[in-house]
Amino acid sequence: MRFMIIYSQGPNWRDEVSLHDQPSIPEHAVYGQQHQHLIVLAGPFTDGSGGAVVIDVESEQEARAFVDQDPAVLSGVFSYQIKQWSTVISRFEGNQFNFDEQYLAYKHKVQKDLGII
Repeated sequence: MRFMIIYSQGPNWRDEVSLHDQPSIPEHAVYGQQHQHLIVLAGPFTDGSGGAVVIDVESEQEARAFVDQDPAVLSGVFSYQIKQWSTVISRFEGNQFNFDEQYLAYKHKVQKDLGII
């Protein structure tokens, strides 16, 4: 199962300090490196407000255990939101769909039947 963890500024975030200089961010980076076998992709947001990581684990409990042990979360520098994520299209994994006119016609019929279009 894939989960996306969205990191945002936590209660101990220091506004006057850049993301990479926040307390516990070096430990956060090392923690990620130690767990890279779980990580599909990860990185900071370009505006410096936080970041995201996508992990591949067996359960939500395992995903929560991963993020709850993150030093930046433990220190309160980061808060987080966790979402189970379904990969529909991926050029890296070869997942492709062919959404065509038949698909559109079917979905439009469903939407009409629901009274939303």
